[in-house]
Amino acid sequence: MPVAVIVALIALLGALVCYSMGVWGAFRAKTVRGKDVKLLYVGFAFDTLATLGMAVQAKGLDLTPLSDLLHTVFAFVAMFAMLAVAITASRALASGDSKTMALVPNWALSGWVLWIAMFVWGLLARGSARMGG
Repeated sequence: MPVAVIVALIALLGALVCYSMGVWGAFRAKTVRGKDVKLLYVGFAFDTLATLGMAVQAKGLDLTPLSDLLHTVFAFVAMFAMLAVAITASRALASGDSKTMALVPNWALSGWVLWIAMFVWGLLARGSARMGG
């Protein structure tokens, strides 16, 4: 298995764990907390590393056929949705806006569901190709 794939898979699993802990931690608490925001940012860093590793292995972004283009587009939407949640949560925490802090977990859950859908889609549709199989 190529090194880029190994790094990307480890980073992708790191993103999965961090995003899940951050989103579900905030959802269970019914508000966003500092540790949730940190987990979201660390998840985004892992997600970025995974995306770079996959792009290196694919020798660029997969834009053909249409299913690869759709996966690429929706994966970027999901990734940046998670970043938007982290930024919104950071701002709410910094300003002490308890109303937004209480709304963020629901927004985060929506972004997380999209991210999980892209994670599963990628594993099922493209995982074996990334591993050279």
